[in-house]
Amino acid sequence: MGNHRISLSILIGLFAVAAGGVCAATHYRMTQKRQPEWKFIPDQFDGWTGVNSSFDPLYGADPADSSMLRVYRQGDNPPVIVYVGFFADLTAILEVHTPELCYPAQGWSILSSRKSVNGTYRGKSVAAEEIVVDKAGDRRLVAWWYCTGSRPFESRIRYIYAMLALSTFTGRTDGSMVRLETPIQTSPEAAEIRIRQFRRSFLPMLSNALPQ
Repeated sequence: MGNHRISLSILIGLFAVAAGGVCAATHYRMTQKRQPEWKFIPDQFDGWTGVNSSFDPLYGADPADSSMLRVYRQGDNPPVIVYVGFFADLTAILEVHTPELCYPAQGWSILSSRKSVNGTYRGKSVAAEEIVVDKAGDRRLVAWWYCTGSRPFESRIRYIYAMLALSTFTGRTDGSMVRLETPIQTSPEAAEIRIRQFRRSFLPMLSNALPQ
């Protein structure tokens, strides 16, 4: 009987230590301030040369806690405009700051939409939403997706569910939105090829820049 009580006391003690460790680890993760390291995304790579840009005040302020907005060119081809916004709580802005809502609000018409899969991010295929938009004859191809931890998500609905699951175990609500935009000058197919080529080169550097 005495040995049984001793064993039970040891088990209770071990469970208490384990529970305390889990709580401490969760508290530690929740209090850590994760920030992207944009320095890991160079101005030049694979024939692309980028120039930093900033939000046009006509369209309001940048809603991200930290962001990178850069215009990349490769030779004489049309540019690829890259925006990566990092948010401490991405779910709080998903209903108002997404391309399918923001572009029409800025006077763009959505001509078509589709999904595409191209490149990998931390070992997982990147599925993106794509739309073709037009404003006064200026046509653009826009692709975007969301990232949280090691996972890319193509839609805000999937992201919300994934974030809820992730925050339950880690306390994290941070994440990023990645948007690529390029003009359509000759054909939509040429713009699609340009976006895909850029994505394949860009994704490894994005992985280094965003918090794990």
